[in-house]
Amino acid sequence: MSPRDELARALADLTARYEEKVEELSLIRQVGDVLGDTLDLPTVCVRVVDLVVEAVGPEHASLMLVDEAAEGLVLAAARSAFDDVTQLYEVAAEQPRFALGEGIAGSVAAAGVPVRLEDARSDPRFLNKEAGAVEPVSLLVLPLKVQERVVGVMNLSDSVAGAFEARHERLLTIVANVLGMTVEHARLHDALRRSRELLAVENRQLKQVIDRAAGDGPVGGLVGSSPAFRKVVALVERVADTTASVLITGESGTGKEVVAKALHSLSDRRDAPFVAINCAALPESLLEAELFGIERGVATGVDARPGTFERAHGGTLFLDEIGDMHPSVQAKVLRVIQERQVARLGAQAPTPVDVRLLAATHRDLIEEVERGGFRQDLYYRLKVVQIDLPPLRHRREDIVPLARHFIDQLSTRHRRRTPRLSRAAAQALLTHPWPGNIRELEHALEQAVIVADGDELAPEDLGLTLRSGEGVRLELPATVEGFHEIMEEVQALAERALVERALAECHGNRTHAAQSLGIARRTLIYKMHHYGLG
Repeated sequence: MSPRDELARALADLTARYEEKVEELSLIRQVGDVLGDTLDLPTVCVRVVDLVVEAVGPEHASLMLVDEAAEGLVLAAARSAFDDVTQLYEVAAEQPRFALGEGIAGSVAAAGVPVRLEDARSDPRFLNKEAGAVEPVSLLVLPLKVQERVVGVMNLSDSVAGAFEARHERLLTIVANVLGMTVEHARLHDALRRSRELLAVENRQLKQVIDRAAGDGPVGGLVGSSPAFRKVVALVERVADTTASVLITGESGTGKEVVAKALHSLSDRRDAPFVAINCAALPESLLEAELFGIERGVATGVDARPGTFERAHGGTLFLDEIGDMHPSVQAKVLRVIQERQVARLGAQAPTPVDVRLLAATHRDLIEEVERGGFRQDLYYRLKVVQIDLPPLRHRREDIVPLARHFIDQLSTRHRRRTPRLSRAAAQALLTHPWPGNIRELEHALEQAVIVADGDELAPEDLGLTLRSGEGVRLELPATVEGFHEIMEEVQALAERALVERALAECHGNRTHAAQSLGIARRTLIYKMHHYGLG
């Protein structure tokens, strides 16, 4: 080999090592940015797995944390080559994947020494508990350590033998050491946060008891004392001071946004923003810009503006009519929930966000998931707790108290003397079917307050249109023969009419229609098919 060739070869080797070092330093810097950006443990785990997958390219990567009480490893985050995003696992609810000392991951957790295998199948410690599309062959497992104590392991696997090199082990050992300290700090930070939240909860509960004793009005503005609504209020009180996402369901007009505002006002985020957006009111492109924000220059004449996620930072974001959200937007909302950061349209870097999510819908989301119209993973993210609002016809005891509440509010708004609710007007309210629920009641009373002539509201002031439903008509035969056949026909006609009416009153929501009829949802679907009702 000529001196020139030797020089060229040496230069190529030097360049390759230089580029390798640059890549390593870039990964270490990115991991450092992640770890310095937040002490939220789920966020750290997800983002580190993402960075490792992008930098090293294993077919599967995961982070498992040591659960000292269970004496095993529980999965915190994982991603495979077939996943678009890293899957986050709730550590507190996970069963240990490996006992300490069990399998290669458990052995690394017990001994605190990294293991790199070109073909793990030949190692007697190997246990393939991750039966899936990829059978692991080569493994790289590293401990996350705090001093000499192991707090977790980073596990990389690939179906190709010898996929991991010494340089990968050297690089990820640095990452694992830093990550171990971050895990410990995040756990201590979480314990401190929980202690503070517990103290805040106790103070808030004491204040609520004092306020109620002083007669300061309904909880969070929720008016009603019927058994059905008392269950709603009790659930609101139980979950308001948590950070759990809440899905509020019910027919249109049942007061879902009022419940969302009550959850916010009773939480420790009450002094932060409450931001609401109606997902059904905007087309897909505008909804994205409203949710995530937009950067200047994305389109001609467009100025930079934050989205609702950013505006709700530190507070509560209410996604109304979430069931009408386009699937492509659903996927982006799910990513924001998982990563706790949002990227404006046209932005180069994401922005961390801290929001509590409340969502509402009049649709049957289980049915939407089954037919593919709503993402199952997003559904379960939103439905940590579900609050079902009863229609107004199921809480008749609340109609008159609600009416008096609206009369007081609307009289102030329109600068009118506050009229009394006459006995005849109250009777008209109680006999009306209220297909539009509380919203219809409020509109009726707003008209009455404006047009009333005198100190008392009369039935005609309400402007209610009583609609008589179509009766079940049957032409009787000339004789009484065939009694059983005639009665079966009468029953079928009545049953079909009642099912149709329930579906109409519940705006097609099968779950609510079944509840109003007092039958199981499966029974309702059977009857719909039987009578050709879709």
